Formats: sequence, C-alpha cells, structure tokens
Amino acid sequence: MNTRLHQFRTKAMNTKIEVKFAVEQESKARGMARFAEDWFQRTEHRFTRFRKESELSELNRLIGERCMISDAMLEVLLLAEHYRCETDGIFDPCLREAIEASGYDRSFEQLAAREATASKAKLAAKAREAVTKIEIDSRMEIDSRMKSVLLHAPLDLGGIVKGWSVQRLATYMKQKLAVTQGLINAGGDLAVWGAPESDPWLSAIEHPWQEGEDYGVLALWDGAAATSSKLGRRWSGAAGKEQHHLLDPRTMQPSSSDVDQCTVTGPDAVACEIWAKLICIVGVQEGLERFMNKTKHYEALVFGTDRRVHYCGSRASFESTAKWRDVSIDQAHWFA
Repeated sequence: MNTRLHQFRTKAMNTKIEVKFAVEQESKARGMARFAEDWFQRTEHRFTRFRKESELSELNRLIGERCMISDAMLEVLLLAEHYRCETDGIFDPCLREAIEASGYDRSFEQLAAREATASKAKLAAKAREAVTKIEIDSRMEIDSRMKSVLLHAPLDLGGIVKGWSVQRLATYMKQKLAVTQGLINAGGDLAVWGAPESDPWLSAIEHPWQEGEDYGVLALWDGAAATSSKLGRRWSGAAGKEQHHLLDPRTMQPSSSDVDQCTVTGPDAVACEIWAKLICIVGVQEGLERFMNKTKHYEALVFGTDRRVHYCGSRASFESTAKWRDVSIDQAHWFA
C-alpha cells in the first residue's frame, strides 16, 4: 500500500488546529484524527481557567492546600517550574490574578463580544478599579512521588500548555503510533517530523504589520517552532488604553518592550513557545542575550516596534534545523 498524507482541522484552546500525517489505511487515518481531536479537547478541558469544572480551576480554588493531581498536570507543572527557573521568573505560571486584573477575565471570544457591546467608559472604569500593585507568591511545592502540589497563588497555564500539547501529541504519534511523517500546528505552535530532504514542511510566518499577509515561509524537516505576538490578543484597559496578554512579571502590567512579534524554532515546541514569549516581554537586547546564553540549536526571528527585523542563532542550527524563505536576512541584524 502507498502511504498517503491525511489532514484534518479542528478548534480547541481558543485556537485553530491543523494536523497532517502519513499512514496507509483510510480507517487508521480516521481513527488517528479522532484521537488527535480528542487529545486537544481533553487538554483544554483539563487546563483551561475559563471552566469551573477543569482540573486547573479546582487547584485554583484550593490555594494553600496540598492537592493530588493527574499525571498530565504533574508533567506540565514540572515543566512550568523548570522554565520559571530557566527564565529567572520572566515566565511565571502564577499570574492569573494579574492577567484578570488587566481585563482578560474570560475566553478571548467572550472578551471581544463584551467589548463590542460595552461602552469604552464602562470598560475603562472597571479597569481602573482593578489596577493595583499585585504581589505574587509564585512558589509551587510539587511532590512528584506523591503526585501532588501546594499552590500559593492561582495558576494560568495558557503560556505553556499549547506548546506542551503539540509536542506531547507529536511524540506519541511518532513513538507509539509509528507515524513516520507528520505536522501539528496549534495557532502557531508547531511540531513536524519525517519530511524528506527535498520536500520540507512549509509554514508561513505572519506579517506583524500587514494584516492578512505573510512575511516569509519557514521550512522545517524535523523540529518545532512557535510565534508570540503583542499585536493579536488586545482589549481596552484603564483610561481606554489597549492591553495585551503578555504580562511582564516585574511590573504586573502588559509588556511595553520594543518587540512586536517573535518566532523561535528548534527541537522542542515548549521551549520555542517559552523563549518567543520571553523575547516579546523583555525586548530585543535583553531577550536575545538571554536566548543566546540559555539555548543551543534554537533560532529566533524578532520583529521590533521600530520595524527592524533581527535574527539570532548559530549557522550550524540554521542550516540543519530550519531555513527562512523570503525573509530579508541580509538586511536583518545578526546576533550570531
């Protein structure tokens, strides 16, 4: 039998999801599509802060108490704690109070609907009431053997779960389901494997300043990529000032850095997601210095608020991991 590339699309975690994979039998392809869709739905149901019945919401109701947790929650919390330490707290999963105080207190489609019906004056007044200096105790006392955690502040895991769900499914499909070629893309968090040398997977890089257009195309054979942006999820805050979802934990306010958008590529989707967010939060200079000091075999394409584009990465990983097509690298600022 000839192996054929199958594709399906779904929506979960408030984002569009696309999965492509190569298998022989049509029946196996249908079963795999159902499995993948169920995986993303279950992941959303477990980790969302917008459903009262989710495991995350249950943990947030029991702040200060030691709670038993699922294997999946344990895995994500250990990853979150690792990257909190790796980024010196710039990635912090314990910012739920701050993000809700800024106005992001419901799923984004509901937030957009509220803004469409509410007056600017009412939204600004509500935001002014919420703007206070929030002190966060970010400790997570995790007991891996007991599979339990004691929290001191409520969690928002939206900054890591999407990348984790993509990477976890890709690993399972490769290792357990013996899928030799595949692509998983959840709103820009991407994992690919098995592309032949002559025909890499192609993924468009959204143009940050020209809506509906692409800046270039990323070609990947094996690995991952993630894009983070301050331009997408925005809403009205205090005094009508626009807010976005990338909070700087040093100020507890949406980042005012000199980065609009960042794409990171490398071996792991979670790391790509974390570093893309960090660079957006702390800015070009500090972000790329941290990125160079802490990562190997990763690359970053950074779009500054001044409309300048920066590339950071070693040529070794650039040649083996990814190639940027139709991107003016020769005109960019190299940090290699």
